Amino acid sequence: RKVYTIGCFDLFHRGHQNVLLSLREFGYYIVAGIHDDESYFKLKKKYTIDNLETRMNNVKPFVDQLYVIPSTDPLLYIKSMVSEQDIETGSCCYARGDDMLNFPGRDWVESVMPVHFVPRTESCSSSLLRTIYHAEDESIRAKAAFAKTRYDGKPVDEEGNVLK
Repeated sequence: RKVYTIGCFDLFHRGHQNVLLSLREFGYYIVAGIHDDESYFKLKKKYTIDNLETRMNNVKPFVDQLYVIPSTDPLLYIKSMVSEQDIETGSCCYARGDDMLNFPGRDWVESVMPVHFVPRTESCSSSLLRTIYHAEDESIRAKAAFAKTRYDGKPVDEEGNVLK
């Protein structure tokens, strides 16, 4: 069965690696969509640290097929990648980390294939790495290095406020 997934994969880390490796539990052929730099900026309101080529090179060893999504809405692109035959025979599914349950295009994806969520790796996220290494305020960087993280991996202070 083919397994589809979509992500940004900036600041590639062991959490990304764990999710991509776990996709093999759901099927034999992994197809990943990756947002280009412009759509990443529009989605996250920040620039990537790693450019598209670097992100693609980081993801490719874990997947069989990789395609670029040049839009904030991946629906057209995933629809273009999934064959009618795979839908009709039930030989495909979608899987991703559980940090974004309401991902764009979920309604269509669920209407044509099973959706699976894999647990995110604790205390590991691009947001955390970005804060530790790239925050302008040195005190925020120091706090983030030892901070707890939210469900989505963002570092938080003692009151649960996201460190920025």
